[in-house]
Amino acid sequence: MMEQLLPTIEAFAHYIRGVITLYFVYSCFQLYIYKRRNRMMRLLYYATLFLTFSHVKDAVFLFSEWKDSMVLNDLVRTIDMVFLPLVCAFFLEATNPGRITNQQLKMAVGLQSSFILAFVVYPDESVVYAAMSVAFSMSIITIVSVLVFSARYHRYITTNYSYTENLDVKWVTLSCIVYFVSLIVYLVAFEETTWFSEAMYNVFSLLLWTFLTLFARRHKVIQFIMKKENQTTIIPTQTEVVSEVQEAVQPVSNRDELMEVRLKHFMETDKLYLNPKLTLGDVALAIGTNKTYLSDFFNKTLHTTFYDYINTYRIKEACSIIDSMHQDGRKTMAMVASMSGFNSLSTFNRYFVKVKSIRPRKYYMSSIEMSSETK
Repeated sequence: MMEQLLPTIEAFAHYIRGVITLYFVYSCFQLYIYKRRNRMMRLLYYATLFLTFSHVKDAVFLFSEWKDSMVLNDLVRTIDMVFLPLVCAFFLEATNPGRITNQQLKMAVGLQSSFILAFVVYPDESVVYAAMSVAFSMSIITIVSVLVFSARYHRYITTNYSYTENLDVKWVTLSCIVYFVSLIVYLVAFEETTWFSEAMYNVFSLLLWTFLTLFARRHKVIQFIMKKENQTTIIPTQTEVVSEVQEAVQPVSNRDELMEVRLKHFMETDKLYLNPKLTLGDVALAIGTNKTYLSDFFNKTLHTTFYDYINTYRIKEACSIIDSMHQDGRKTMAMVASMSGFNSLSTFNRYFVKVKSIRPRKYYMSSIEMSSETK
């Protein structure tokens, strides 16, 4: 029965390979526009370009005299592994911009490419296994590094940004783990591949690469550097450097007191916190300072984060709205969250409990009871 279905399965596998090849060709044209945006998108473009080449070259297996050649199959597998340094660099760049230099990337690609020459000179499976071992090591190092860098990245945007839409790198962590684990499973479990397993893996790769590309195009890269003590800070612009020098000439105590007064004024008078996409840079610009100093001010002087500071004001605003609901008309908690500057109901609920130690709805009921008693 299986022997009768084999030609059909093989034809299906070739059809899927043709579809995914066209998909990667199309993706290259799309990503060519985005590659000028940042280094992460350039790396994704070059990785997609190599994947396109990889699928096009596999057309050699359509020829009957070559499709069963084990030597050709091993050579193709060795060539395919040159792709690994590119995709590793993409994941690392997404979670820690600038971590991998062009020189390091060239060395990694050169190392993986050297196995192609080695196989041409000495066409033995030991060369293929050596190439796979290096690729496997790169994959494991990348997964561990991405987990560490994404945790630092998350702490950074939490400290400096009051919203995380298109900033968070959870999608990178998920894609990285799924991609490399699936690749390792494929290499181990399907060492002797079948047409069906080949087709299923190609379908999975298409879906995963589509997910990865869509999220990468939406992602906003935050440029930051790591200090030696593993803390993160923003890279200051020339204007910010001038501002930082101006701040430095004042006594520290006076400077901090002035900063606190200005910050409180702009929060209570202009209500900057009502902007759901408020950033540390927005506040620094409003009060006439630089992002680096303001970040240090939150952490070292106020002993809080930018995110917590802004959301405390938002919760205060939300309480004011809830307290007045018996006069202005009842509103949903989603409306209260939006009116107080939150862009997420779940974040609003979480912070309300954190600040007031009570859920918003219970606070509303208590407000009604207090209003009734007053009357």
